[in-house]
Amino acid sequence: MWHSYFFGIQKKYNMRISKKEPLVIRLDGQNVTKDKTINLIDEYDSSFYKALKETAWYFSKKYNCYSIFGSDEISFVFTEPLTLIEEYSPDDKSDYSNEITSLFSQYFFDYFNMIYKDKKIFWHAKSFSIPNGKITSYIKYRSNIIENVLTTYFLIRNLQYEGNIKLEEKRRKCLENPTFESLKERVNGELYFCGNKINLKNFLNNNELIQINDNNSENENNFDIDIEI
Repeated sequence: MWHSYFFGIQKKYNMRISKKEPLVIRLDGQNVTKDKTINLIDEYDSSFYKALKETAWYFSKKYNCYSIFGSDEISFVFTEPLTLIEEYSPDDKSDYSNEITSLFSQYFFDYFNMIYKDKKIFWHAKSFSIPNGKITSYIKYRSNIIENVLTTYFLIRNLQYEGNIKLEEKRRKCLENPTFESLKERVNGELYFCGNKINLKNFLNNNELIQINDNNSENENNFDIDIEI
């Protein structure tokens, strides 16, 4: 009786994901933008940015999925979610979002923190299904949020932020600062697909998967860290 009772509650409050439509898993670094010891603009080899970039490359290659990342966030879009479900739940093919999220986020945490040595970073994680045909829309949505966060972050770091201003004004103020030049190529986020870096602008405007030369995809042998799944 108790088994049926509590299992019923568990099922009631567990959201199921689609086994056919694209699955999104989104992760946000906990309190990263507020942490004064982390600089999201830095691009040196052991920086937060480089660790997030290598992690995006690794999982997009491992699961043949999309990854859009920037600032302190990353989203993975799996076009074939059943592959992930079968790998994580081979016995019962569980399609509950909390089970998928909890497992994937632990593997993500493990890999990211093997690369990023400064401190352990913890992550908020969510998973949900989106309709077929909405992958480009979702990536554009996250790209806009990444740009909003990074322009605000840049202005605050450079003592130029004046409160609630529109994104267009943030862009203008950022471009007036010559040090923003190094951030221009990634302010809208960066996109990987199946381990290859993709031209984000072409993808969003024309839905084209045009590959960009990238150290991660060109020099795969440089990254020999692996996790057992």
